[in-house]
Amino acid sequence: MTPPAPRMDPGEAVRLRVRHITRFDYDAPVTQAHSEVRKTPITTPLQKIITTAMTITPDTRLGSRVDHFGNVVRHFNLMEPHDCVEIVAEAVVETTNAVHWAPVLEDDPRPWEQRWAEFLAWSPGVPELPEYGTVRHPVIKGMPGADFTGAVQMLANHFFSEFRYDPDVTHVHSTPQELFQYGGGVCQDLAHAMIGVLRREGIPARYVSGYIYDPKQDDAGDHLRGALATHAWVQAWHPELGWVGIDPTNDKLVDWQYVLVAVGRDYFDVQPVRGVFLGGSGQRLDVSVSVSRD
Repeated sequence: MTPPAPRMDPGEAVRLRVRHITRFDYDAPVTQAHSEVRKTPITTPLQKIITTAMTITPDTRLGSRVDHFGNVVRHFNLMEPHDCVEIVAEAVVETTNAVHWAPVLEDDPRPWEQRWAEFLAWSPGVPELPEYGTVRHPVIKGMPGADFTGAVQMLANHFFSEFRYDPDVTHVHSTPQELFQYGGGVCQDLAHAMIGVLRREGIPARYVSGYIYDPKQDDAGDHLRGALATHAWVQAWHPELGWVGIDPTNDKLVDWQYVLVAVGRDYFDVQPVRGVFLGGSGQRLDVSVSVSRD
């Protein structure tokens, strides 16, 4: 019998170590490449960054900026011929055993419907679809905070129960329509579809990219799907609670096992690596992710 995951008290902190390697091998030399990388965890009320590092091969200068959503974006140019690129991102992050944080609105006087308008609107990865209306759930705009967390968990359970985890039926540019059509997909698809249902109800919802610690690797709990790559989950806004994290892929409220890297309207705002290159006739992508307790 698999032993249970270690018991954590509410608010207790844990340090997790992340290593994420992305490698592109090209069939022919690439003469120029321009890339941006979202692999660096960000500070939130529920996680503290201890260390971060990133190395690029071939060696090049790394720039850094913060995007519109508050995500850390590293960027680089390679202006000499090369036949491969490897990006290694490492971090130690202190996470908190909690599923939501108190509202952080800074000095913005606008109502939250205006503050979070872009997370209420349809977006490229979450277009308006009639299928959202077929999902039965208890989430209602304006419901008390005491009921909200349980309601979004029931919605996540619907996607977990009704759709199979299947990496062979969708692709990175799929929309939730394909999840409904084929009855399966991966974490990106489940997150997009759940966001669509929430936005249809007038609940601000955003897409989260990051990593999960899988207790199964230490024989300390059940396996979590998505732990061997970047993972995606959902944050739903409530005026009393702030952003509530929920993972429909694993039917689980987000807790200390999750490391948040980037947030956006959908996947296309938070792609781990995005760029353009000149030359080469094809490429092969290899990705490796490991998350361990520090």
